Amino acid sequence: MLAVGAAALGCASASPPPGGPEDHAPPRLVRVTPDTNALNVTASNVTFYFDETINDRGSGAQELARRFLISPADGDVRVSWHRSRIDVRPHDGFRPNTAYSVSMLPGLSDLRGNTLKSGATVVFSTGPTIPTGSITGTVFDWAAERPAPLALLQAMTPDSTFYLAQSDSLGNFAVKPLPPGRYLVRAIIDANSNHALDRNEAFDSLTVVVPLASPIELRTALRDTIAPRIATVTSSDSVSLRVTFDRPLDPTQHFTVDQFVLAGDDSVPIPLVQVVTPPQEAERTRARQQATADSMRRVDSLAGKPLPPLPRTPAPAAKAPRKPSVPAPFTTLLLETPKPLTPNTRYRLKARGMRGINGLQQESERSFTTPKPPPPPPPRDSTARDSTARARPAVTPRTPGKP
Repeated sequence: MLAVGAAALGCASASPPPGGPEDHAPPRLVRVTPDTNALNVTASNVTFYFDETINDRGSGAQELARRFLISPADGDVRVSWHRSRIDVRPHDGFRPNTAYSVSMLPGLSDLRGNTLKSGATVVFSTGPTIPTGSITGTVFDWAAERPAPLALLQAMTPDSTFYLAQSDSLGNFAVKPLPPGRYLVRAIIDANSNHALDRNEAFDSLTVVVPLASPIELRTALRDTIAPRIATVTSSDSVSLRVTFDRPLDPTQHFTVDQFVLAGDDSVPIPLVQVVTPPQEAERTRARQQATADSMRRVDSLAGKPLPPLPRTPAPAAKAPRKPSVPAPFTTLLLETPKPLTPNTRYRLKARGMRGINGLQQESERSFTTPKPPPPPPPRDSTARDSTARARPAVTPRTPGKP
C-alpha cells in the first residue's frame, strides 16, 4: 500500500502578512516542470510553481504530501516546500525508462486559507517512450446511487506495481499511462486522505486487461467477510412479512419463494406466493398512486365536474447525475402468503441462498410472533343515551287559541 509522508525542507513556515487588502482568491498554478509528455527526463523532482506562498501547515488532508500522487507509486511521496514552489519526487527517486504521472490534487491553500479547488497532472517519461494504455470509467457511491468524487483509484499489476489516480467531481477517472497487461483496479472512498484502503472505507474492485475495450464502472460500498443473515421478521400486514437482513443483499440476484421456508410450531410448511424487492415495491406504489389519480379524474368527468388542469411541464432542469447500472443494495424483502397468518402465533422463517455484495451466502433462520388481533370496538352505550333523554325538559303542547 501507498503510505504518504512529507519532508518539510527549505524555508521555515510562513505566516499570513498583517494588514493590506483582503484576499479571497485561491492560489494559481503558474507552471510545472518538466513539461507534460516530455521524454528522457533527468530531473530529480517535479516542480509546481504558484503565484503566491502556499500554506505548508495543517493536519490531516491539509498535509502537503497528501495533496500529491505519483504513479507508479514508490513508497512515500517526498515533498519539499519553498514558499511559492513545491518539489515532488518518489521515495527512491524516478526510475530509468519509466513513464510517470504526477498529480497535484485539489486542496492546497494560501496563507489566508483560500483553497485551490482544482488539480493538475503532468505525464512524462525518463525513457524514450510513453505508453498509450489507460483505464477509464466512473466511480459510484453505490448505496447513494450517485457518482463518487475524489475517490482514490489503484491499478495493480501481477508484480504489485501500483498506478494511481483520483476521480473528478463527477466520479470520472483515467489511470494512465499504462503498458499493456492485466490489472486489478480498485476504487476507494479515501475518507482520511491517506491514499490507502482502511477498515470501514467503501471500495470496489475489478480485473481488467489493457488495452481496455470500454470504460468500466466501479460501485463502492462497505464490504466485509460475513454473509447476510436474517435479523428481524415483522408482519407488514396479515398476508405480508417484511424480512430484514443484517447486511446488504446483492441486488443482481434473482429472489424466489424456493429460497424461503415458512412454518409454524407444528413444522408444517406454509406456502409463499411471491418475493418483492424494494425497487419492485416502489414501482407498485407508483402504479397505485397513478391508478388512483386516473380513477378520480374519470369520476369527476362522469359527474360533469370540470377536470383540474394537468400539471404544467416543468422547465428543463440541469442534467441529473448519472446512476450506477445496478440498483443500490438493500437489506429488506417482502414475502407474501396466499392467506392471512394466524394472529398471536409463533412462526419460523428459514432463508438460503441470500448472496451479499461480497459474494458470500449462508443459511439463516429466525423465529417471530404475529401481532395480537386488534381489540373489538367498544359496545354502544344505550344507558347513556336513555339518561340523556330523561334529562331533557318536558315540552308542554300549546292549546290552540291561547298565547
